Parts: sequence; C-alpha cells; structure tokens
Amino acid sequence: PPDAAVPPDAAVPPEPMLRAAAIDAAVRALDLNDRRMAIGPDEGLALRVVKVAEECGEASAALIGLRGQNPRKSRGSEQELVDELLDVALSALVAAASTTGDWAARFTAHVEARTARLIAAVGERHPGE
Repeated sequence: PPDAAVPPDAAVPPEPMLRAAAIDAAVRALDLNDRRMAIGPDEGLALRVVKVAEECGEASAALIGLRGQNPRKSRGSEQELVDELLDVALSALVAAASTTGDWAARFTAHVEARTARLIAAVGERHPGE
C-alpha cells in the first residue's frame, strides 16, 4: 500500500466531502426508472443490492487483471481496480440511501465507529509500533 509506513492514528489531510445530494439524485432517478419499468419498491431495492454484488465481481475481475492471473486477457491497471472499487462503494451507498433518508448521517457514524474499532484492534495486537 502507498501509505504503509504512515501510522493509522497519524494526522490526515482534510476529507473529501461526501456528495450526499448526488447519491440522493441517483436514488430519485432510479426510483423514476423503476416506476417506468413497473418495478415495485421491494424489487427495486433487491436489484440495487444485487448491483452491489455485480460491482464486487467487476472489482474482483479487475484485481485478477492487475495481477495478470488471466492469461487470455491483457493485464489490468491499478486505476481500473480503483474505479471498480469506487463503483462498489457508490452502488452500496445508493442501495443504503434507497432504504433510509438518514443514510448519510448513518454512513458517517458507521465509518467513524468501524475505523476506530479497526485502529484500536491493530494497536492492541501490535503495541508500541
């Protein structure tokens, strides 16, 4: 990893702003498309969750390409992998936003709690580093 030497509790640069309005707009667009396609809310949500799985598969394929593990295809790039991982994140956020209106606040709290737990766990296993 590029920042492997940086301690997990080191100061970080300012965070990019989560584009909650863009996610909400995507949900509205998908809701409209679902209505046009006669897809009910439950099925629409299920399809959005399946979209997350589809994007995970594409990220997996990008990693395989990056590592050159498919001799029938050309090697992929790190940028392709990052793009696919961001598609996974975007799809997951859209699915979450499709279930609750307070998704952005819940996402922020979730990230803070999970990262704090991860950093604490690493510190407990490797004290003094």
